[in-house]
Formats: sequence, C-alpha cells, structure tokens
Amino acid sequence: MTAVRGRAGLRPSQWWALLGVVVLLLAAVAVREDGGGPGAAPRAPAPDLQALRASAALAPCPAGLGPELPDLSLPCLGGGPDVELRSAPPGRPTLVNVWASWCAPCADEVPELVAFSARAGDRVGLVGVLTTDVVERGLAFSADFGMRWPSLVDDDGEVLRAFPPGPPVTLFLDARGRVVHTRSGAFRDLAEVERLVAEHLGVRVQPA
Repeated sequence: MTAVRGRAGLRPSQWWALLGVVVLLLAAVAVREDGGGPGAAPRAPAPDLQALRASAALAPCPAGLGPELPDLSLPCLGGGPDVELRSAPPGRPTLVNVWASWCAPCADEVPELVAFSARAGDRVGLVGVLTTDVVERGLAFSADFGMRWPSLVDDDGEVLRAFPPGPPVTLFLDARGRVVHTRSGAFRDLAEVERLVAEHLGVRVQPA
C-alpha cells in the first residue's frame, strides 16, 4: 500500500515534525527579544522620560540660533517642538555649549557655566547641544549638575563636526547669530568665561 503523502511529497508525520521545529524557532526568537528564559535577569523598565524632564526642569528651547549654525532641525532635550537652527537669530548674545554626559571635561566646566548663567541672568543666553549621547543620560546629567538652560539633541554630532574639536566646545554668538568666537575645551574658571564674554560679546557680568 502506498503511504499517504502531503504537499511537496512529505508524509503527514513529517509535516507535523516540521511544524514543531518552526514553533520552537519562533519561541526562541521571542525569548531572545524579550530577554527572558531560565536564569535570565529581568529586563529593567524603560526610564520615564516625562519624570526625567520634570526633574531636569530645563528652560524652553529657543526658536533658533542663527545663520552660521548648520542647517539642521534638532529635538529639544526638555521636550517641545524641534528647533530649526537657522530659523531665527537668538536676539541677544548667547553661548552655545556642545557637551555630552560621557565627556569628563564637560563635567569639569559645568560649575563655571552654572555660576555664569546665574550671574548673567537675561543679558547672555546659554544653550546646550547634547552630542552623540542618550537623551535619558543627558537629562539625568542636567538634573544632577543643575543645568537649567535649554539643550538641543544632536544624535549624529553634526554641530560638533562643524565646529571641532570637542566636546566641549563653546560658540560665542552675537544677537544676530554670528559666531564671533569659538572656545575649544573646558573653561578653567568663572573668570575666564566672564573675560571672554566681555571681550567677544561686549557684555560685562561681574558684580559692581
């Protein structure tokens, strides 16, 4: 008697065996993607971006930075609409600080920038550009160091490539968005920040 065969000449028992192999493979893929399986450590929950942004309490991002910045649209680290860098000048002298949470010199200069921002008030703006970093880490870093000024997110590092080297690197923009000076590397102290702002932006922020 001739054995009953299914499609492609396979016996019914062979079809069932093949189906079982497919099911096992799909289950293995699901386990791998899920990070599960016997003995596997539970996957950490995704960070709560809204809570991180609330903790960082960053100022709103500006409408733009000026015509000499790269022609980019970048997300705002603190949330809100993307920023077209060339869409509008800052309207006041502004420091644009390119930084990253993995950058040790960036951490070294943060206290000087925090002190300068508090002393300058509305006379000189300060905007960060988080480069080639993770948003969650950037927010945690900002919260830990008290960086309340706005930052943009440049995943691809295009701003940094336009103004190397770094990070950190700080652009001195006049009110029309022209880059009048570039400071590569970390500021040594608050006095250096104030001196360069007075020299290149014409604003003296030292207390009387």
